[in-house]
Amino acid sequence: MTGADDRGVEVRDGLVHRPVQPWTSTVHRLLVHLHDRLPDLVPRPVGIDGGTETVTFLPGQAGADCWPHQAGEAGLVSAARLLRTVHDASRDHLPAPDATWGAPATTPADVVCHGDPGPWNMAWRNGRAAGLFDWDFAHPGPAIDDVAYALEHLVPFRSDEQAVRWHGFTAPPDRPRRLRRFLQAYGWDEPPAVQVLVDAVIARQQRTIDAVAELARRGVQPQQRWVREGHLEELAERIRWSQTHRHLLDP
Repeated sequence: MTGADDRGVEVRDGLVHRPVQPWTSTVHRLLVHLHDRLPDLVPRPVGIDGGTETVTFLPGQAGADCWPHQAGEAGLVSAARLLRTVHDASRDHLPAPDATWGAPATTPADVVCHGDPGPWNMAWRNGRAAGLFDWDFAHPGPAIDDVAYALEHLVPFRSDEQAVRWHGFTAPPDRPRRLRRFLQAYGWDEPPAVQVLVDAVIARQQRTIDAVAELARRGVQPQQRWVREGHLEELAERIRWSQTHRHLLDP
């Protein structure tokens, strides 16, 4: 990365420099806990200097380059296992009494959710998800909150055209199979019924809209720019797609 993006994030010499947010110290405390247990899977906090936080950079592909990896079954499975691993490592984390989170805590709080576990926030190595970064929206909550978010993007809850054009697929995805394989790889022995999971995804999509709108109201980037560019309507259309095409997830 050369120069800072519209969030002020810059990568230099193996370190990520980011503007401090109200939740930064809470996230650093969480990352210290996770890094002690999973040194290769999450960034290590380096410090906070004035208005800038620094964490280590996780090597690998990310962003748009990673989408073809998740479209394959091996990539899908690795993403599910990565999410389960970090969830398990978070279960005994003790936040500070005055912890400030970037997303509202929800109940039951059986894990610390990443809050944004899409393929773009995973470091991909040799076609496998091998690290999880950008923990800004971490919050205590039920594991299904993160699982639903991941399922939206990995199943995906998108049209066949969008799946092929944007999600790295070469043919329309077999959504029921991908849903089953993700849950199996995550290690969910008795997952909820498919339509219960669809409801969870739709509810999580609505919480994403609410979160983007609130962050934009507070002047946080890139959410403020997204709202200005009409992104909320795009997010609302994703909910409508999920509601209209929920039958596509049935085996």
